[in-house]
Amino acid sequence: MIYAVGIGPGDPDMMPYKTVLLLKEADVISGFETVLRLADTHFNPNAIQVSMGYKNQSKKLGEVGLYSREGKKCVVCFMGDVNFSGYEYLDRIHTDCQEPNPIIIPGISSAQMAASKTLTAFETSVFLTFHKRGDITQDKEFLVSALKQGKAAIVIPLPWDFMPAEISQFLLDQGIPKNTRVDVFEHLTWPEEKSYSGTLAECKEKFSDVSIMVITPQTSS
Repeated sequence: MIYAVGIGPGDPDMMPYKTVLLLKEADVISGFETVLRLADTHFNPNAIQVSMGYKNQSKKLGEVGLYSREGKKCVVCFMGDVNFSGYEYLDRIHTDCQEPNPIIIPGISSAQMAASKTLTAFETSVFLTFHKRGDITQDKEFLVSALKQGKAAIVIPLPWDFMPAEISQFLLDQGIPKNTRVDVFEHLTWPEEKSYSGTLAECKEKFSDVSIMVITPQTSS
């Protein structure tokens, strides 16, 4: 059996209790090395660890699939929550692990944390990620459309091609008002957490690849 678990945004105290229990019981624990480091205090000390990077993830997930078919309890760790920008990785569990029905354990996403910090209600906003493979043209058009409809947008940038400064300039070029509010958060819930608040016209800083934006149209008084 393979469990796909969200470990939360980075603060170990925000890891779901169900995920903690699974990590303590797992025979095999897998995920990207940077993600595993955030959760390793909860690992079963006897568990086999299968860490991976972008270049070898298919091979490593294939190993996890083999362990699962041997009857081992396997846990694959996702940053944040599986349902927020995690489905491309989940598809790899389907194909590379040959597991059509992994058990998904949700976590807390940085998107939820950013929404909380900016008092952004999900029912009046949109969430989208540019951090994906392939063409993002339709996603860019969707972002513009949502903002023009007055919705706030919670956005995960694309390292390093479409980051907050590039997103802000793109929106200005598409006619989004320059006084539109922008909040950018880096390493949410981590000790090194940083934040920026300003407008589209002012957002020219460089941010790390662990960043998220909240774009809020200004309501007329």
